[in-house]
Amino acid sequence: MTTDFIVRGDHLPVLSALAVIQAPGSHSPQALIWGLDLRHEATRHAAQKRLRHTSRDVAGLAAIYPRLTHVVVAYTHGGSLPEGACLAAAAQAATRMHSTLERSRGESVDVVNLDVTGWEDGELLRDRVLEAVAGNPRAAGDAALAWHDIIDTPIHSAAMRQFY
Repeated sequence: MTTDFIVRGDHLPVLSALAVIQAPGSHSPQALIWGLDLRHEATRHAAQKRLRHTSRDVAGLAAIYPRLTHVVVAYTHGGSLPEGACLAAAAQAATRMHSTLERSRGESVDVVNLDVTGWEDGELLRDRVLEAVAGNPRAAGDAALAWHDIIDTPIHSAAMRQFY
């Protein structure tokens, strides 16, 4: 079975279970999973700035994949910042990327920024991402979630909870 996503960006151990089953690099994927390591950013402001900058770069890269319906940016600050320190910036970046991709494509692309700081269960993350990719495209819109939001809940359900 050919998987329909690719994993790019910084190497995060929690993404290893996804990386080993990703589609070939020449494949136009349905989903782009991007790892972002913010552990070496000295301040909350620096981490948030890098998250926003990387999201703009990922939006540019995502534009080259015509079949893309999902983007997940999994980031960690390695515990150097308080829990949730980047969630507001992640939410803004997800909204901006979602809008940019929607304008350029004329259709919606799900964008989920996911704080995986402290999450060690790569198999569960793999399962949650595979559920999201296989599920209804454009169901999540744009969202920023912490890892504990999706332990017992699929990504799309957790994203929808933010709107209610």
